[in-house]
Amino acid sequence: MHKDKSIDVVKLFTQRLGKKIEEYNLPPPSFDVMGCEILEFNDEKKYIIVKIPVLESWLNPYNTMQGGLIIGAIDNAVGPLSLLIAPKNLTRNIESKLIKPITMDIKHIYVTASLFEQKKRRLIFEIVVKDRDENVYAKAKIINWIL
Repeated sequence: MHKDKSIDVVKLFTQRLGKKIEEYNLPPPSFDVMGCEILEFNDEKKYIIVKIPVLESWLNPYNTMQGGLIIGAIDNAVGPLSLLIAPKNLTRNIESKLIKPITMDIKHIYVTASLFEQKKRRLIFEIVVKDRDENVYAKAKIINWIL
């Protein structure tokens, strides 16, 4: 898979944004609350891999990760990627498919977000949520709009 050594988020954004970093709240509070770590960022191929723990407080009555929090995890990968590769932009549409339940025995999910296409002011991202063994739990497509 990939190495489990995280990248310093503030350092990464500072390198990319320079003085513009002062315009942002980095790392985003939602990123910190979910315990996200950037493991890999590839500017040339336009993708990012974010590691996120599966916590007991995120479970639903079936002892699986609540769907909205899975979407939150997905958004916490696309958000940093979109900030690193494009001008200011906002999420317009999220289309997701939750494939398998995420349980605590997985310990962490690995969210890979990739820029699939850019058409004028529209960014189209493809996202895959996997475990350490590459089992797929969710997929998504997110469309962002450049401001």
